[in-house]
Amino acid sequence: MTSSKEDMEFDASGVGVANGRYFGMPFPNDECPVVLVSVPWDATVSYSEGTAEGPEAIIGASVQVDLYDEKIPGSDALKIGTDETLIDLGEENGGQVPASEYIKAINAEARRKACRIIDRLAEGGELDKELLRLQDEVNQSSQGVNYLVEQICSGYLSRGKVPGVVGGEHSVTFGAVKAAASSLGEGQKLGVLQFDAHADLRNAYEGFEHSHASIMFNVLSKISNIGHLTQVGIRDFCSDEHDTINREGRISAFTDTMIEEELAEGVTWKNICQRIVDTLPEHVYISFDIDGLEPSLCPNTGTPVPGGLSFQKAVYLLRMVSSQRKIVGFDLCEVAPGDNEWDANVGARLLHKMALFAVFGRDCGFTEK
Repeated sequence: MTSSKEDMEFDASGVGVANGRYFGMPFPNDECPVVLVSVPWDATVSYSEGTAEGPEAIIGASVQVDLYDEKIPGSDALKIGTDETLIDLGEENGGQVPASEYIKAINAEARRKACRIIDRLAEGGELDKELLRLQDEVNQSSQGVNYLVEQICSGYLSRGKVPGVVGGEHSVTFGAVKAAASSLGEGQKLGVLQFDAHADLRNAYEGFEHSHASIMFNVLSKISNIGHLTQVGIRDFCSDEHDTINREGRISAFTDTMIEEELAEGVTWKNICQRIVDTLPEHVYISFDIDGLEPSLCPNTGTPVPGGLSFQKAVYLLRMVSSQRKIVGFDLCEVAPGDNEWDANVGARLLHKMALFAVFGRDCGFTEK
């Protein structure tokens, strides 16, 4: 596909144009080294709803983001694509629809079913035959979305591009991680760097096999070539998850408590970040739950927790990782717009940094000095 006149006239320093694409970039995906995939799914959210609206809100806020990074010459020339996968529903059902709209429609039905289950459990009741059937249907819908995300991401990886998934709840990460792991050569291991307030190591939380609270349990148990999971900023987890972290040899947890204690004792953030990087193999997938940041940066996320990383600390770590490892995929999840654009604004800026660092890698402006 050749560039259109609109592409040639795109001005990264000009006024952002709301064209329904991330950062208002009109470029054909064939020209873009990074393609962002919207996954508006929040069927298993157990506290506050709204993360299914995250991708659309981030697209809206992204046109206000300046695209230049002071440490990366030419950073504002990076072309970022927006997924345009179509799902054919057949003429009788409306023909072809964008994958994001297809997922959103499935989510509405699955969320309705999940809420009945969650409400019953919250009341201390047991699931009857009907609710167990609904639970199974939600699990099947989750599996379908995971498979679709995997196929979309695999397609971009096979063409040498870095896919970035935009959720949605954290469960949407599974298909993207599986695609990234499958793209590696024989014998190569994938490392997962998880920014999060939660460990997400529960097995089928509330009976949902692909719960947002089970994503890393599923990644470790169902994807064969995961070499290591490194968690950063976690501060809200149960004793079973803590036992899993200590027992599972493939997990390194840099908890919020650990980080803050070391900083208070004079250890530098650079030193901590280098230890984080050292746990990871050459190929890394970055999974960023926005609640890994301090709540002032994401007050409307589904399960906010006091503590967390500052925006600049997170960006510093991301920059260091990309300077020493190869980023093969990433996601940003759990952004909920709320009543204003603040959460989406933060999410859009974080998303742009991850796209930049994934492409520029060792030229991302990190210095050893």
